[in-house]
Amino acid sequence: DFVIDGHSIALESVRSRTTDQLLGTIDIPEYGTLKSSVVTQFLSSTALDTANFTAANVDSLVLVMQFNPGSFMGDSIAPMGLKVYPLTRELPSPIFSNFDPEGYYDPSTVLASGPYNASTLESDSLQKLSTRSIRMKLPRRLGRDLFKAFEDRPENYATPQAFVKNVFPGLYIDNSFGSGRMTLVQKTSMRMYLRKIYTNDEGKTDTIDAQHDYFMVTPEVLTNNNLDYSMAIDLRRRVENGERLLVAPCGYEVEIKFPTREIVNRFRNNANSLSVVNSLSLSIPADSIANDFGVGAPPYALLVRKDKRDEFFANNSLTDNISSFYATYSSTSKNYNFGSMRAYIMSMINKEEEITDDDCTFVIVPVTVNFEQSANSSYGSVQLVESSIVPYVMSPAMVELKIDEAKIKFTYSLQSQK
Repeated sequence: DFVIDGHSIALESVRSRTTDQLLGTIDIPEYGTLKSSVVTQFLSSTALDTANFTAANVDSLVLVMQFNPGSFMGDSIAPMGLKVYPLTRELPSPIFSNFDPEGYYDPSTVLASGPYNASTLESDSLQKLSTRSIRMKLPRRLGRDLFKAFEDRPENYATPQAFVKNVFPGLYIDNSFGSGRMTLVQKTSMRMYLRKIYTNDEGKTDTIDAQHDYFMVTPEVLTNNNLDYSMAIDLRRRVENGERLLVAPCGYEVEIKFPTREIVNRFRNNANSLSVVNSLSLSIPADSIANDFGVGAPPYALLVRKDKRDEFFANNSLTDNISSFYATYSSTSKNYNFGSMRAYIMSMINKEEEITDDDCTFVIVPVTVNFEQSANSSYGSVQLVESSIVPYVMSPAMVELKIDEAKIKFTYSLQSQK
């Protein structure tokens, strides 16, 4: 019998801390048009193989953008093109999805250009079944300059900051033609191929070949998806008519007023000194929005106090179950269930000051939750633990939240005093 009120909030940008790179242009009538280019720095290896090679032995340098076979939306064979430019100065920090690369690259300097599709197999035979890639050959001169920079000043390769500032600011990767597909790249590197031809001790000509991913996109450096989203008119009309929509990336979040005061009063009016709060959960039904492109609900939703939202992402925070929680979208029950809110309501029950509007106002944000394996020494097992929570920018996503039908379950034990 607790009531929740809420409304959608339009977003201009998000702060993305993911290393995933979204490339392409796609038009979905029920969703709108989304375009995405990429600016990125690279983490350099701290040691290049100068024992066997010199800069003159750099045979080629290739930009390799790897993605899983299913990591695209739209037409897999639609002809599309990319252009790759060198950045001319360091990227700003923090950087947001509405970043404009103008002034950070020289449009007349193109390192690589060409067509690509989502059917190109990675040339590595061991990865043919699991990985595909976009490969763009960069100028050999760039590879030799990068190797020579290490030979001359290896200290500039010691930290990401020194490499970006003194050697190589990074790349701008833009769509040059075509539309109809978004591709999500999970791993990006500049792969250096080396070849040394020499005379061995027997007086015969011999060759040493090597390849190294000396330059990688990692969480230690900045990478950003530059998003341009033109929302479908129908989505705007639905929000104007009072529907609460989550639309990602850079569409809508939902603000809600949680009935914190009513729940606390209910407990205080019925409880005694021996009463114990057992649980508090919030389940929100979520209806899909019909479309022909498979655009579905965001896989995860973050429930975070509105006054702590920006701080949460700026600090790379994980949920604490007091001011922030996350839920997985259930495709079977069609809902988001925030099931671990006990610590939050206990903090409100125990609060000596008056409960404020800030304590009760939350936003629901489409997010990606990343996990890593953690060994459980007590049981000898491996479990997944959250490693990061970032705004969702992996592909178009949208869903209607049925706030009016949300269910709050609050349980506590009443013990008699003798």
